[in-house]
Amino acid sequence: MIGCGNLKKCMQDNAFLASTNNFFLFIVKMHDFMSYCLRQYYKTTGWNEDNQYSNLCAASQAILDFDPPRGFNFEISKIQTSMFKSSYTMNASPILNGSIGYLFTSRPLIVDPSSHLNFVEIIDRFHINYSPRLMPAVENQTIDASSKDYLLYGRLYIPTGRLEAMYSKKFSSLMQCVIRGVSESRMKAASHCTAELQYDTGKWCTEFSFTTDGELFGIKGLYNLASHTIEQVNMDVERDSMTITQEIKINSENSNIKSTYNEKNFNTESSKMQEENEEVEALKGEWSIGAELFYGVRERSGGVSAGIRYRTLPQYSLHSPVTATYIFNPIMGYMSAAFAAQVSEDLSLCPRFGFNMYSYESDLMIGAEWWQREKIEEDKNQNSKGEIQGVVKATISTEQGIKLLWEGRYGKTLFGLGLVADIKSGISPIRSVGLQFQYFS
Repeated sequence: MIGCGNLKKCMQDNAFLASTNNFFLFIVKMHDFMSYCLRQYYKTTGWNEDNQYSNLCAASQAILDFDPPRGFNFEISKIQTSMFKSSYTMNASPILNGSIGYLFTSRPLIVDPSSHLNFVEIIDRFHINYSPRLMPAVENQTIDASSKDYLLYGRLYIPTGRLEAMYSKKFSSLMQCVIRGVSESRMKAASHCTAELQYDTGKWCTEFSFTTDGELFGIKGLYNLASHTIEQVNMDVERDSMTITQEIKINSENSNIKSTYNEKNFNTESSKMQEENEEVEALKGEWSIGAELFYGVRERSGGVSAGIRYRTLPQYSLHSPVTATYIFNPIMGYMSAAFAAQVSEDLSLCPRFGFNMYSYESDLMIGAEWWQREKIEEDKNQNSKGEIQGVVKATISTEQGIKLLWEGRYGKTLFGLGLVADIKSGISPIRSVGLQFQYFS
């Protein structure tokens, strides 16, 4: 086997193995307008991105792998029609550049302006998106409606002349094809095209890909060990509630003594029984296993990675959402384990540990995500919670230092303020400071 002497390099290579690197979603931060429209398109057509091996670690990456803005960035977007959108960006620091982008969809998208947008939808946040497939009888009725959906996207960067393009086509409710291309006028070697064929049944998902850069062939697969339909989820909740009711009824029928002492014991046993059932429900979840295999014809070399994920089911909303992932790359000897949990209504925490078996290098990263809510007037209901108006993210790592990010909304504009610092550097601990603005109407 080939060892890897640098942990950061292993982490980058492992990230490449575990994702397809859509240029829409290169970096985990506030989505720009085009990536937000892409997610709305997938949501409208019923495509679940979280059921792909490429997004196996999406929950922990949302907390840990964000990239604060650097310099000054500004983006203005226009919702021309429900199917056509345009976007214009400008970076004033450290280098003056910009871009022009356009997006067209075959199906109308519900996209709100930045002044009325639900702030949660524009942020890459910790969440568990469990979307079980419909029953076959219903599923067959929706195939014709979604088989003609497609998306076209293009962006031109100025003054470099870099051109990005994307085409997504749905063949059925279970299958779609995605083609991406990048053209570099200054660097011909950097130009490449990637094609993917994705098939998702809900129970399992496969991805076949080919990249002209290195003539790389790849296949990914994800299998859910306990996949549920919507009807099965509702039946589980009803069955659990009926079980508790029946057990309490049996205990009450068997009790012939109506003394106050026995009534207290019965109430105590009933409450204990309910607590035990709640503890069992809290452990209910879904296990998913996946793997990726790729081979480069030009380099005549290949690679493989495997991973496993556990996440709680969202129908048990009384308990905190939890997800745990483990990724292993045997060729490079790199492994990574992460655990993310929502410890309160507005706070999520996630530690992640990476280790290389060949170089014995390791990296421990701890991150937090805290939601900011608007203040509620005193005369209103004290139990009601204000709408989410911002989010603060922070991570500390033994290898990457400290990262801070504050995202929010001021008036009709979305903003993001970021800081990157290296506590090990004795000369200048501050690496970068950035400010980002977005406005679309």
